[in-house]
Amino acid sequence: MDDNRPSLKIKKEIIDYFLEYGALILLISTWAFTIYHFNKLPDIIATHFDFSGKPNDFGSKYTIWLLPVIMTFVYVLIFSLNQNPHKFNYPIKITEQNAHKQYKLASRMMRVILFNITTMFAYITFKEIDGAYTNSSALEWWFIPLLLCSTIIPTFYMIIVSGSKKYR
Repeated sequence: MDDNRPSLKIKKEIIDYFLEYGALILLISTWAFTIYHFNKLPDIIATHFDFSGKPNDFGSKYTIWLLPVIMTFVYVLIFSLNQNPHKFNYPIKITEQNAHKQYKLASRMMRVILFNITTMFAYITFKEIDGAYTNSSALEWWFIPLLLCSTIIPTFYMIIVSGSKKYR
């Protein structure tokens, strides 16, 4: 990392607020949903799913807390990192001329990834709890590819766009 990078305050746009607050609402909703349903869950629930979405491991209902805890950790980590975009790794050299555009692009990418991750964790939590009630725990076949694409595509998009003339 180049220690000479400018430290800038990046003004958020409506989409940035939507992504940040949307992720926060999903986080709070996941905790509320889990708290509400915890005492009603059976003692044994699906805790892991294979690539086809079928449960392949079962455990105590107390494991349901693991997802909201990890989700909270990821939220706090990404949100905190996003406060300092000048410390990110970039595929091009950051200069006074391109810093604002690069930081804005990278911060947006982080918000998109944060929103996608919290959405996925919320969905998994819902499916685990719903499956515990219905004995039909299964994630849809499209879930794993969507999870991978929702984190990989924004990253590649940022790398490609950051190298374009508009952002240099």
